Amino acid sequence: MDSLEYVEPPKLSGREYNPDFNAIIEQLAPPLYNDGKWVMGRFEIERLGLNENGVPVYDSYYVFFVSKDDMATWEKTDTLRCNRHDNITSAFTWNGRFYYLFHVDEETTFFFSSEDGSQWDSIPVVGLPAEFLKDEVLQKADFHVANNKVFATGVDPCYVSSDLETWQEMKLRDGGSACGNNVAWGEPGYRMSSGSGVIKYSDDGIIWDSTSTSGTLNGYKIAFGNGVYVRGTYNGGDALQWSRDGLEWHRANFMNSNPSSIFYEGVIFGGGIFLAYGGGMMAGSTSYLLVSENGQDWVQQDRVAYRDIERVVYGNGKYVATIYGENYFAVFQKEP
Repeated sequence: MDSLEYVEPPKLSGREYNPDFNAIIEQLAPPLYNDGKWVMGRFEIERLGLNENGVPVYDSYYVFFVSKDDMATWEKTDTLRCNRHDNITSAFTWNGRFYYLFHVDEETTFFFSSEDGSQWDSIPVVGLPAEFLKDEVLQKADFHVANNKVFATGVDPCYVSSDLETWQEMKLRDGGSACGNNVAWGEPGYRMSSGSGVIKYSDDGIIWDSTSTSGTLNGYKIAFGNGVYVRGTYNGGDALQWSRDGLEWHRANFMNSNPSSIFYEGVIFGGGIFLAYGGGMMAGSTSYLLVSENGQDWVQQDRVAYRDIERVVYGNGKYVATIYGENYFAVFQKEP
């Protein structure tokens, strides 16, 4: 069974900190990997000086970095002024490009996109209804890629697109909206987890059927690899389940010191293995990171942070994690 080792986090070029406290790093942008390049970003607040009343004046922006030699060196590439740290609502790679979805308000929502990580373009979001671009909706939406289609899930209704211009609402075959969490593509087709143990399945990602499964309260993230689907759930000993067809699910084998309080909010497949990550139900609880080759037998890794892991991205033998409440990326790789 594979295990992971912690390696040094990436040292981005530019100012890591300012001894005069003129720049404060508040939030990290999700890391992305594509075609030999890593892209990362961070939100900074810079103190510009004092106004006529002696009140400090600040500017805020995201600054982006690219590494073309697997994190050995980093180049600062672009700066994007923003009014708040939660402007980025989703991040993904698609058709050879990096995409960050920036949402300021209903009139200013766009994809910040680049092919090489150096030259960035602002691409307006088109084709989605105005109601979808409201703040309370986009803050919950998850834009991600499965089988070269972009899905917008996590809210109701959900949408799918093959070109980022024309979006189709995901529908149930027997009527109603087909919504859930992220979509995974495998040999049997598209699968999507949703609440109350329901799995939705589709051949084209547009028209969906659904079936109820047992042994779980809720279904969250789902991934496919090595011939099986894996999903993370909320329900203690059933917190990880696996399936060959995405319809009939089985409890995974793993040991944990306190399984009743585990919440697996992320499951990915990359580099030939599955990773599941999450923490206890209480804020600030210890994180857990598990790995598996077959999706059935899992090994818990060393605890990697005192706060939850928010996101893990795989690229070129490395797994980069964003840590909740911390302004650094944790990096892991498979032990030789």
